[in-house]
Amino acid sequence: MNEAQTRKNYINEALKKALWSPNGPVKYLEEYEMDKVWGRQGVSEPQAEYGAQHEYADYLLLGRNELPLAIVEAKRTSKSARLGQRQAEGYADNIKAKFGIEPFIFLTNGEDILFWDRLRYPPRLVYGFFERRDLERLFFQRQEAAKNLNEIKINPEIADRDYQAEAIRTVLSGIQEGRRKFLLVMATGTGKTRTAMATIDCLLRAKRINTVLFLTDRKVLRDQAYGKKGFQGFFTESCGKITSGKFNTEKRLYAATIQTMMECYKEISPGFFDLVIADECHRSIYNKWKDVLAYFDAIQIGLTATPAQFIERDTFRFFEVDLKKKDIKHNFFNYSYEKAVEEKHLLGFVPYHAKTSFQIKGLREDQIPPAVKKKLVEEGKTLDELNFEGTEFEKRFTNTGTHEAMVREFMEVCTKDDTGTLPGKTIYFAMTKNHAYRLLDAFDRLYPQYKGRLAEVVVSEDSRADGFLTRFENDSYPRIAISVDMLDTGVDVREVVNLVFAKPVFSKIKFWQMIGRGTRTLDKNNMKPWCPHKENFLIIDHWNNFEYFGQKPEGEAPAVEDAITSRVFKARINLLRFYHNRGDHTEVRHIINELKMMIDLLPKDSISVKERKDVLQRLSSPEFWKNIDTDFLYDHVAPLMRFLEDVNYDEYSFILKCEQLELAHLNQDERRILDLKNIVKDDLRLLPMTLQVVKRHEEAIYKMSSDAFWSSLSIDNIRDAKSKLSPIMKYKRKDGQKIIEFDLDDEILERKWIEFGPNGEGEYVHIYKEKVEKHIKDLAEKQEAVSKLRNDQPVNDQDLEELEKTLNSPDLYITEEKLREVYKQPEGTLVQFIKSIFGKYKFKSQEDQISESFDAFIIAHNYNTDQTRFLRVIKSVFLAKVRRHELLVIDDFYEGPVEAFGTGAAERLFSKDDLKEVLEFLNEKVPLK
Repeated sequence: MNEAQTRKNYINEALKKALWSPNGPVKYLEEYEMDKVWGRQGVSEPQAEYGAQHEYADYLLLGRNELPLAIVEAKRTSKSARLGQRQAEGYADNIKAKFGIEPFIFLTNGEDILFWDRLRYPPRLVYGFFERRDLERLFFQRQEAAKNLNEIKINPEIADRDYQAEAIRTVLSGIQEGRRKFLLVMATGTGKTRTAMATIDCLLRAKRINTVLFLTDRKVLRDQAYGKKGFQGFFTESCGKITSGKFNTEKRLYAATIQTMMECYKEISPGFFDLVIADECHRSIYNKWKDVLAYFDAIQIGLTATPAQFIERDTFRFFEVDLKKKDIKHNFFNYSYEKAVEEKHLLGFVPYHAKTSFQIKGLREDQIPPAVKKKLVEEGKTLDELNFEGTEFEKRFTNTGTHEAMVREFMEVCTKDDTGTLPGKTIYFAMTKNHAYRLLDAFDRLYPQYKGRLAEVVVSEDSRADGFLTRFENDSYPRIAISVDMLDTGVDVREVVNLVFAKPVFSKIKFWQMIGRGTRTLDKNNMKPWCPHKENFLIIDHWNNFEYFGQKPEGEAPAVEDAITSRVFKARINLLRFYHNRGDHTEVRHIINELKMMIDLLPKDSISVKERKDVLQRLSSPEFWKNIDTDFLYDHVAPLMRFLEDVNYDEYSFILKCEQLELAHLNQDERRILDLKNIVKDDLRLLPMTLQVVKRHEEAIYKMSSDAFWSSLSIDNIRDAKSKLSPIMKYKRKDGQKIIEFDLDDEILERKWIEFGPNGEGEYVHIYKEKVEKHIKDLAEKQEAVSKLRNDQPVNDQDLEELEKTLNSPDLYITEEKLREVYKQPEGTLVQFIKSIFGKYKFKSQEDQISESFDAFIIAHNYNTDQTRFLRVIKSVFLAKVRRHELLVIDDFYEGPVEAFGTGAAERLFSKDDLKEVLEFLNEKVPLK
């Protein structure tokens, strides 16, 4: 495509989108002669004919005063936009000489657009031309902004702590140096929002910015930024919330959720905002929401409370933070929870462990009353289905007595107000909405004297949630907020003195966000009568979360699962490979057409898709499809499918099952066909036949549900069912698996109490552990053996004998056996325990122990390469299950990651006895707890 075609097909349309026109009030001139003598009142149309002896600016964008505002230098699509940089610079020099105006520069080849403000920054990629008012605003800022941002004073009424000032100075000095991206890591409760507001205030007063977007991933955080704790509390500038594509563009400070902006950002000029602050939006950087953050050409500040060691690499990359560089402090600031507690800006916590009998032992069918058991069997349950593991509580079964036991324990041990009778402000973290209401019922049933005022449930879909939070923060009642993912982050109630983990947490990031709900100190200027003091806060843990993170410090890595659209694309690639290997050219063409249709659906204006234009260019070549590279499709094209828009999960999920069914049929994989048969029939049962749009396909539904369909499978029947039924799967009822409810007595069975003295002396484990560690550290100054171990020096038998005698004395009776129990290290020695207290020895984690044991198992059996590779994948699957407190099952040898080895790989590589031995070794010989 030549330059003229590039202008007509791309550049003119892009200018039109930014409201520029050759004839309208927002005007541009095309092919403007640079050598002509201009009048002082403005510029006029070019008069000379185009020729080699003249120089022409491809486009000249004019301001309201008809004077040049920006140059657009165009190149054909096959050339780099940067090729016009020196040429455009000459035009800019010409304009500056004639008008005394330094124009902005756009460089483009129709596909890429670069914006260049020569006085402040090098050229940078932008995602559209700026509107005239954007350029005029930038021109004003360039003229009027303070020359030295480091001289701008921070308003102490907004941010008055030294570390907040350091964070703000990091941003201001970085901008002064020409940086545009910053990442501020600040522990929950250290004032991220105030720090952001003080930064905005400095930049507004310096006339460095005019328009600000505060972007969050939840409405409650958006409203906090907009309200009295944010814009409305600190600024007189006009502010607004963006709740749809249409909003008042005359405001200066805006708050919005990233979900809302995803729906409307393309309708806004990429130059509209001067500053975008993303609060905890790093969670969205990995998917198509990244487009929102990348689209706006603004200074960007990322705020997060996630500890730096748990932040994903992609987040650092997006905010251009290179941890290896020495000048990292120029755009990165980190203030940790530990540092904040040390400097008394946040409070520490006291953990308390408590588990009930059913949580620990589960529920066996012989414990269920005969009348209840008879009723459940009559409803179609088998006796095997009435055996539950403790980890299945609130997943497959629930029990009133368990909730009551937890509530009684809470009322007994919680931190109370000064009366000693009422609990202080408390957040309960429940698993599900139904679980939350069952806990609420337990409070109301056991403590009716409070007439339902003691506790309340707060869930996101409750329209009164905002009102509840106001009452929870400012009124004496309710004392207990039972939350379902609503109060995990972003809620600032300083008076919270109790947190109750009534659910297991496997994400270390989320765990610390939840703990952050209690870390805040009290506001001395707004003391509440029900909470006059707060030295620390209590965490009641019903699910061994602290124990879990003690064994697995980083928690469980988030499951990286392909988008459903990517999985469909990959399934079709597998079909393509099958038909290609069989030489079936007709079917190969059919599958290629299906792949091409999915590729054509990719949103070509998506920033994330544009970033992979090299991939799309390769696909556009007919030669690629003649000599198709399925590995390239699998590795580079399938991941792009996550950017498809208007995707209905249930529809694509059904398509995926049909593609898998076709492949299983071709491979004659009866086991897989049976699995898919049960799954598909469940889907069909959930289609509401009362809806006319579903009823129209009644015949196809009954056909696929029939045994005849499955006993005589054919490719034609599978594809016919896919085409007819996948579009109506969006109407499928949600399959909420019914939890079996019991009303059985339960009790707190495990409080982690340890007996250590000859007369039954005892203590809660966490308290005993603290006392032991303090005692041993004190002994380092008095006892030679402890001193040697602290300094990593060898000890002899006599040293150890004296040490054992010193430790096993009244008060604590410390022995090697007790230390093994406290630290849960059954093989630990006294020397190892003492060294570990001084940081001179680190016990292997449970995961490392399992990994080493399994590696030895593999080596001892002399497996071949393929068997070893397969078992290493099984090891990874097993370790992931251990983190979830689950055991390996036989299905794991056939499903999940091992499917990459091909259908039936387990039976091809191992005998049934081999598989049984591996299963028993991992589940029985390797301890899980």
